[in-house]
Amino acid sequence: MGEEVKYSPLEYAGTKQLPFRVDVEKHTIFTLAGDITGKRIFDAGCGDGIYARVSVDRGASHVLAVDSSRDFIDLARERNKGYEEKIDYHLAFMQDFFGNQDRDIAIGAYILSYPKNLEEAVAYCRAIASHLKEGGMFVGFNNNPKDVFDGIRFHKYGFEKEMHGGKEGGEVVYRVQGLTEPIINYFLKTSTYEKAFKEAGFSEFEWKAVSVSDQSQKSIFYWREFLKLGPPFIAMTAIK
Repeated sequence: MGEEVKYSPLEYAGTKQLPFRVDVEKHTIFTLAGDITGKRIFDAGCGDGIYARVSVDRGASHVLAVDSSRDFIDLARERNKGYEEKIDYHLAFMQDFFGNQDRDIAIGAYILSYPKNLEEAVAYCRAIASHLKEGGMFVGFNNNPKDVFDGIRFHKYGFEKEMHGGKEGGEVVYRVQGLTEPIINYFLKTSTYEKAFKEAGFSEFEWKAVSVSDQSQKSIFYWREFLKLGPPFIAMTAIK
């Protein structure tokens, strides 16, 4: 099994070095996750395993990681040297990959940008919840459902975001510098996400604004338009 992606895993992994990835995405996720020393992590939609490895580097005791693309899992395993005892990778669709309620924190970068409706979103959230202990936390980074427009934005930041209104299940297209093919996400309303987490058994859910790292090589003036127009991404936390 495995889901085919149109862009190369090596291309995608390379985009993780772009400023918006490092200074906003990675920074926001691990700021919200807090001190993960000794924690057991679930990485939902792990790609090449970059955040699984970062989690171990930041003190996590073990990471269970899943992705639906065989090519990404193969690349993650190739890059797992030195992490063999700390990270386990699995090839599966997120909504079908259930756990043992033994994880302290689940991380999901863009994984919830792929459901096209409430039913699919609930399936994703239930699978994620199955990996978490009672009181465990999900930290997500996602397409921002509050950012609704008609056109193309954000070219100066290493990607373009194209959408045409806020139709439920409508495509949100990202053309990222370094990728030969676009990434297709799907628009869901904020209320759809909130209902999905509730139906999946989470007791708390909260939208979180993205933040820019103080260590960014770009000035605050560079990020001003990014933060003002939308921003394109948003984070979320949920407690089981």
